[in-house]
Amino acid sequence: MAKIKQRYLSIAFCWVAFMGIQESQAQRNPVFTQYMFNGLILNPAYTGSQDALMLTASIRSQWSGLEGAPQTQVFSVHSPVKFTRSGAGFVAIHDKAGALSQTTVYGTYSYRIPVSANGKISVGMQAGGTFNQANLSSLNVVTQNNNPDLAFSSNEIHVLPNLGIGVYYYTKKTYVGFSLPSIIDNRWNNNNQLQSISQQRHYYMTAGYVFDLNADLKLKPNILLKFVEGGPFQYDINANLFIKNIVWVGVSYRMQDSIDLLFEWNINDQLAFGYSFGYPTSALAAVQTGTHEIVINYRMKRDNHIIRSPRYF
Repeated sequence: MAKIKQRYLSIAFCWVAFMGIQESQAQRNPVFTQYMFNGLILNPAYTGSQDALMLTASIRSQWSGLEGAPQTQVFSVHSPVKFTRSGAGFVAIHDKAGALSQTTVYGTYSYRIPVSANGKISVGMQAGGTFNQANLSSLNVVTQNNNPDLAFSSNEIHVLPNLGIGVYYYTKKTYVGFSLPSIIDNRWNNNNQLQSISQQRHYYMTAGYVFDLNADLKLKPNILLKFVEGGPFQYDINANLFIKNIVWVGVSYRMQDSIDLLFEWNINDQLAFGYSFGYPTSALAAVQTGTHEIVINYRMKRDNHIIRSPRYF
């Protein structure tokens, strides 16, 4: 039986959390703190809802101080399709934990239906897949007889195709969304318990509303409900204060995981920069120093005019 050296135990821990070692273990989607500033990462129906070409990039460093902890990078772009009610987009998410990494790539599409003077319902879908790579040969493994363990001697790459759907209702000051980003319940193994993957369905529900406190202050509470088949239910509650249509400051609580502080600065009508810090409340608090996440949003000009109407989500 192979024994992993102590300094690689954290990598092995992340491995278990990131990809199932046995079939009952499910692969989890990455977690995001600033989901309210980039709805496309959770719901394809968000595509085109900004009425402008939107580009978003983000970096997330989870569980800082823990060797092999998850690192996530995201890039997305989406826009309404001119002269139609449709929207089209693209999202790529790269997630790495220890020796394991996954890259998820989706093309997204939405169709928006006006239902009131300023309200719309958008239905969306996405299609793509996840590229899973296990760089097992990079692990420092020893056995009782100092012989190489063949289970850790190779690198594995596997592709899991998938589809996703979502619905999104929004006005200028409120939104409600429901999505199932991965419909197909993918499972793969090569008769080796150390090299098996199960990709379970994730269900998301999001909602938020903007309250006008006075001419300079607005309050926007948000909630995210998440359920994973074969896993626990989780919620994320958040409240953000919008000051003079320039700066967001807020706080979030993720169930049995963290308390997060958020900040977003609208540098101008097109460019916004966001940062969040998550303080752990789980048992992992003893071996990590927190989670950092940076988000940059760029809202491109449309018809040679800068879009000046503020967007709250």
